[in-house]
Amino acid sequence: MESNLTQIAYHEAGHSVVAAWLGAEVVSVTLEPDRDDGPRRDGDAAIRWHHRGLTARELCQKELMAVLAGPVVESVHLGEGEPVRIDDRAEWAADRRLAGILAERLVPTLDHVDRLLEFTIQRLERLVADQAFWQAIAEVADLLEAHETVSGEEVHHCLARWLGEF
Repeated sequence: MESNLTQIAYHEAGHSVVAAWLGAEVVSVTLEPDRDDGPRRDGDAAIRWHHRGLTARELCQKELMAVLAGPVVESVHLGEGEPVRIDDRAEWAADRRLAGILAERLVPTLDHVDRLLEFTIQRLERLVADQAFWQAIAEVADLLEAHETVSGEEVHHCLARWLGEF
């Protein structure tokens, strides 16, 4: 049986690698988050989004992908073989809430939120199916398990090693 720590490492690696790939500045990723900034969490990715000519809509789309990347990567790592359902796990509740808020900003009516979430999850599943992309995620997850905290520079370095200039 796989350790919970490994699952969390893949989850956080998913958030951070996808965010870096989308152009965000990853400050750090940790398995030991501060306990003073809200409800207890088992990991945290500190990510800064810079507008750099992006519209608010484009930035929101990128943030949505990064938020959903944690659950998608964790699910793929576990080899569940089923499409990811963000509502299936209590530990993904905070990601689901934030993804819902972001999705609401992107769709014309609330009726479209679930469809956008499903579409984004499918897009992420295709992205992480790429062998080189998965290797970048696995390397960050391994670093997290070994050191508990990884700098943003290390995340960007892993991504560059496997995908070249992105």
